[in-house]
Amino acid sequence: MTNSVLCIIYVDIEHILYIQHNFLAMFTKTLGATSAHLLTALAERNQLVFSITDAQEILGGSYNAALLALGRLTEAGWLVRLTAGRYAIVPLSSGDAALPQVNRYIIARELLGESPYYISHESALDIHNMLTRPITRVIATTPRRLKKREIMSMSYRFVSAPLSSLWGYESNWVTPYEQVNVSDLERTILDCLNRPDLCTGISQVAVGLWMRQDDFKWDILGHYTQKLGRHSVAQRLGYLLELFDLGTPSLIENLQKMVASHYASLDPFLPAQGPYLARWRLRINIEPEALETIVRT
Repeated sequence: MTNSVLCIIYVDIEHILYIQHNFLAMFTKTLGATSAHLLTALAERNQLVFSITDAQEILGGSYNAALLALGRLTEAGWLVRLTAGRYAIVPLSSGDAALPQVNRYIIARELLGESPYYISHESALDIHNMLTRPITRVIATTPRRLKKREIMSMSYRFVSAPLSSLWGYESNWVTPYEQVNVSDLERTILDCLNRPDLCTGISQVAVGLWMRQDDFKWDILGHYTQKLGRHSVAQRLGYLLELFDLGTPSLIENLQKMVASHYASLDPFLPAQGPYLARWRLRINIEPEALETIVRT
């Protein structure tokens, strides 16, 4: 190992120790020794979401004592209660002693508890590096009916769907320590084509297709489209694939077989205007040139 590498490691260790010292000093001054010990221990474990039992284990007292301590920290704004018995640390905004931000997708997973789910639509685009703008909401698909939540300036929206429609997803690492369920590339595109309003419009779907064009399994995309059985999705997908010269001839041929007799809008959440395209039974309410400019910019 070279001296430069040793130096970097040494500096990193010193920085970590400095941050941990600041954690303890600042928290003890503002919260008291017990609360400071709890927050510092959780941060050192990278356990930003935790249970009452976790807190009890760290504090070493009774369950009720841990519950009271968590109640005080929540009231003071240091913690946020996610579900019954589950809490997340609220990060400090800045400074060397700032707590790290809890991953938004981990919070979504915690809000759902034991319910089946997958992170979907524009949130899945984000995880798969198919999104070109910051997001202010997290979307998950689940059979469970949940109201929208606002937690730490992030909106959490849950799309209700029958259990039988939860397919085409995988486990994905969103931190070095935590995984969530997220729709795979192919299912992500289909979900967004089905609900463009949940992924900022058809133009973002086109961007995602273009950005990850080398990673799609076109045969799986075709199989998924047939399994989903939505004619409008097949029509939009076929149009975009032809516009950007993507996919395979067999996929285009199979999508053509799914074209319905009635017309659908390319983006159903934009005004119903523009020319009709008979090949895909679509009303093209976004100019192709505009889509190409957005995708290639």
